Amino acid sequence: MSSLQEQIIAATWSILCEPGDGMAGLLRANLGSTKALELVSSSLSANQLIKELPEDDFRAEKFESTLTDCLEIWRRRLKSSKPDQALEQIHNLGGSFVIQGDDYWPHELEDLGYSTPTGLWVLGDPTHLKHELKLSVIGSRLASEYGLKLTRDLVRFAVSNDWLVVSGGALGIDAMASSTALVEGHKTIAVLAGGLDKWYPPANQEMFQKIIQNGCLVSEMPPGFPPARWRFLQRNRLIAALSQATLVVEAGFRSGSINTAGHANDLGRRVGAVPGPVDSVRSAGCHRLIREARAELIATPGQLSELMGVGNDDELSFNELSHDQTRTLDALRREVLQVEEVALRSGLTRFQTEQVLKQLVSKSLVIETSQGFTKQ
Repeated sequence: MSSLQEQIIAATWSILCEPGDGMAGLLRANLGSTKALELVSSSLSANQLIKELPEDDFRAEKFESTLTDCLEIWRRRLKSSKPDQALEQIHNLGGSFVIQGDDYWPHELEDLGYSTPTGLWVLGDPTHLKHELKLSVIGSRLASEYGLKLTRDLVRFAVSNDWLVVSGGALGIDAMASSTALVEGHKTIAVLAGGLDKWYPPANQEMFQKIIQNGCLVSEMPPGFPPARWRFLQRNRLIAALSQATLVVEAGFRSGSINTAGHANDLGRRVGAVPGPVDSVRSAGCHRLIREARAELIATPGQLSELMGVGNDDELSFNELSHDQTRTLDALRREVLQVEEVALRSGLTRFQTEQVLKQLVSKSLVIETSQGFTKQ
């Protein structure tokens, strides 16, 4: 676990920098967080500070000019920074501040290089940051019924395989992804663009509260920092980096989800996109990703499994399963259950459950054993 002093230094950097500040990350990587902060706190000019760096490449005129601008911004914020108060505030909210070296730090974020955040402010259980298989599910705020239905089906399949769903907490597809995971009794992570003292958007307050109880809310911004367009775009890189794969369910041609997919592409993460009607404006971004070979087309559970790198054992289309079949299959998960337990979990009658189980057995999706029923 990190010491209080290490947390204060990391929290200070979190206050000084905007998300994705590569110059700050470069200084921390080459000098260490403590020494870099000491030099920023001094009166050294950019030229003098560069001499502390080990690489000759940092002597370029453009680099010095950029560092000069950064020092002005950081030092202005440093005068009013109160990292101890920020840490106290997150603790008073029942949260924590997770930094590199902590047990729950997600090492996937280090693939971001110099733009790796100095720490994550967390409400909820930070252990979920270390979940082995995570899938980011994102899409349009102005989602269609088609997009919402596909999101429900996809997330049900994901959580039935014990994949933890990560999203951005926005309206539309993001909210459906998180709420479906919660309804299915699974944990989920929402990455927000502003401080965790005020949740955005306000319409999702109830959902955010449930996520805190069954997963965690995450931000790289300290309490007191509101969301802004730049912070949303940079927040997207965390959504991409946290997961093994990113799935875009529905997105316009210039949707922020395309930005998230771009971050995933840059990180070498796999990206999937669900196709929509050819004339749908809401799916134009998904079609663009597929056409430009920046995303794999996802139309079946098996293809989603392939995206996650866990095989391809189910090529049945989501739309080929009836509503009751989907509910029954989701209820089974990977356990062996008696008919009564399947009926209880699915919300169907015993008779309905028996009939649906027979259908699923005939489709080779379910196996009947002496102990009950389980997924194929």
